[in-house]
Amino acid sequence: CMDSLRQAQSYLERDPLPYMDMLEPIRRGMVEVTALREDGVLLYNLPGELYMLAADSVESAQALCAGVEKMELAVAHSRETGEYLQKRYGIARCQGCTQAAYLGKEPFPAAQGVEIRPLGQEAFSVVFANYHSFSDPKYIRERLDAGVMRGAFAQGQLLGFIGMHSEGSVGMLEVLPPYRRRGVALALMSAMANHCLERGWVPFSQIFDGNTASLELHRRLGWTLCPEKLYWVMD
Repeated sequence: CMDSLRQAQSYLERDPLPYMDMLEPIRRGMVEVTALREDGVLLYNLPGELYMLAADSVESAQALCAGVEKMELAVAHSRETGEYLQKRYGIARCQGCTQAAYLGKEPFPAAQGVEIRPLGQEAFSVVFANYHSFSDPKYIRERLDAGVMRGAFAQGQLLGFIGMHSEGSVGMLEVLPPYRRRGVALALMSAMANHCLERGWVPFSQIFDGNTASLELHRRLGWTLCPEKLYWVMD
């Protein structure tokens, strides 16, 4: 198993930025190798029930997925392989994304006037009401239990939150409507990047097509945006 993870890693390290979402989970011990070939790799993240596919061609994708009967959530690294998974497994959407990674080593300065602290289950209702990308309550509870959610507070008031997805990407960022345009998102992103850097991880995230505010925020913080798209295949 360690051997197949090493082989998968060396395949992905040929071009690290587009595959940061697969490399980092390998480095952090969050995935297993489902299938491996010279021209591709299929990983699986159990807590997220997520398949992650990197394949040089649709033929390679077909071969890698040959033993997988059922797939409900996947990320693919080309439109062709994403659409293949969508069609083969009858999944509703194939949604384009920009991958971003913070490749610097310097931590971000702590935000002024905002306190960042961990969130537990007491924050479930506010996170569930305000986080719109995935509306699965089980997933939100699981993320809160994993200890990866952070809230921004001022005068004891929750202004917004951020978290980490089950495969390690920074996300779940929402600023509550009354507190927008006050630098809260910047403070949360900086805190989460620092959380990763302290552990020797590369902070990475994905921005759905059309989310210009998020792209701008990543640029302001000096994250590197990958020119090649990746595709979330999901209902």
